[in-house]
Amino acid sequence: MASKERHTRKQTISEKAAPASGTPKKKLPAWVILPVLAVVLLLAWGVSLIAGGQKESNTGTVLNVTKAQKGTVKETYNSNGTIESENTKTYYSPVTAPIKECKAVVGQPVKSGDLLITFDTTNLERDNEQAQMTLQSSLNTSKATRAQNAKAIDAANAASAQAAEQANALADEANALAEQVNAAYAQYQSNQQAAAQQTEQNAPMVQELQTQIQGYEGTIAGADETIGAYERGYAGRQVEINEALENVKNGTADAVQQQIVTDTENYEQALETKKETQALLDEANVSLAALEVPAPDDAGYAQLQAQYEAKYAEWQAAYQAAGAVVAETGMTSSELENLEISDNLAELAALTPEELLAKGKEGMTADMNGVIASVDALQTNTAAQGAALFTIADTEHVRVKIELSPDDYDKMKPGLEAEVTLAGNTYKGTLTDVDKIAVPNEKGTPVIGARIRIENPDENICIGATAKVNMTVAEAQNVVVVPTETVNASTDGDFVYVIENGEVKEKPVQLGTASTTQVEVVEGLKEGDLVVNDLNVDIRPGMKAVANEAGIE
Repeated sequence: MASKERHTRKQTISEKAAPASGTPKKKLPAWVILPVLAVVLLLAWGVSLIAGGQKESNTGTVLNVTKAQKGTVKETYNSNGTIESENTKTYYSPVTAPIKECKAVVGQPVKSGDLLITFDTTNLERDNEQAQMTLQSSLNTSKATRAQNAKAIDAANAASAQAAEQANALADEANALAEQVNAAYAQYQSNQQAAAQQTEQNAPMVQELQTQIQGYEGTIAGADETIGAYERGYAGRQVEINEALENVKNGTADAVQQQIVTDTENYEQALETKKETQALLDEANVSLAALEVPAPDDAGYAQLQAQYEAKYAEWQAAYQAAGAVVAETGMTSSELENLEISDNLAELAALTPEELLAKGKEGMTADMNGVIASVDALQTNTAAQGAALFTIADTEHVRVKIELSPDDYDKMKPGLEAEVTLAGNTYKGTLTDVDKIAVPNEKGTPVIGARIRIENPDENICIGATAKVNMTVAEAQNVVVVPTETVNASTDGDFVYVIENGEVKEKPVQLGTASTTQVEVVEGLKEGDLVVNDLNVDIRPGMKAVANEAGIE
């Protein structure tokens, strides 16, 4: 934009030619003055033509102009940002089992339903089989109890007349058994506690003995090494050994014979050490075995409990036969309900291993389209239940993260449409949110984070890649617009030059939305005004001018 003209005072020719005071004047002849004056006038005319840069018509300088006209102007914002996923999910192992195969590879795209992890279910199958067997055993016990109850009812109906006396006798026996069962159970619990206490009490001694045994075994191993080395080195050399022993006694042994004697003494010492240490080791092993706490005795609890249950069933049968209503003969409704509860609990206990086996056989699949962001599992690893195995970044819900200058914050309104370009592909986007704080980036410059959702992502989206973003942040339609280069700036504000009635006039303007080529004039111009668009002329308000028709757009 051209800056506003500054007016300065110009020296005249007469001022420049004025002589210094006191200097005598000389009068030149006319034949000298006239040629000089003609040359000065010609030079002044040439300078005026160069300064004007245009040929003047009879009515003023010809200037290129453009008409102020109605149109649409858009202000755009361009930036680069990083593609990121709006939804990143980490997948955790549903079971504890060896990983049979891992198909998850970082950076590879996956589809919803793709099988990424398979498990070796051998252990899970074994656990499930054991749980099913336990369940069947519990169900069989319940079934047997119900069968026994039915049998007791039948027996009671058949022997109701003689059941009263028998019922009383059976009641005494059942009560006696109940006391025995309670006593046996109490003793069993006491035995268990005693065994646990004894084990805890013996623990320091066991640890000490184990340490001693380890030391003894090390000593014996060292002795065996010395013995073996001697016997291998001196096999068949007994005469040489005897001679060396004799010469040492006589004091005539050389260095070799002295070494033979030393080795022989070490050998004999190793034999003695091994013998003594072996005795200590045997003694320690005996002591360790003596400290081993046997399994606690159940004091006959299991056998008594079975006898009690059988006797109790017999008593019930006899008692009911003694005059009870047939419909109420046998187990009570509460007891039958307890059997049902026991069956349900057993089924629930077996359900967990069964469910784990089913999950292990299913493996782990992706539940969304995306790309593998990380893999924590190796094919040789054993996965622990709840451990993270891999992460998927959703590629169907992606966005571009950009950094804004604080100067652009007021222009960024959520909901603005954007155009995102990545690897030659163009996508529609929407500005979804703008942070409310400016933070320094890696260069220390304050920036504001914002995110643009990509509305139509496809298989070409690359998480982490850099994308170009173009947004229209402001748009004005059917407004007066002029080229941006026609607007001038001064300390008083923006203005343009227009030609009115053959004269250049300066008009202050209020600007609105601006693009790189056009700007909205909110106030100061009307449609059809001739705005000077000539950068080659020194334009001054008040100068005579003619609009160049060829320059009108």
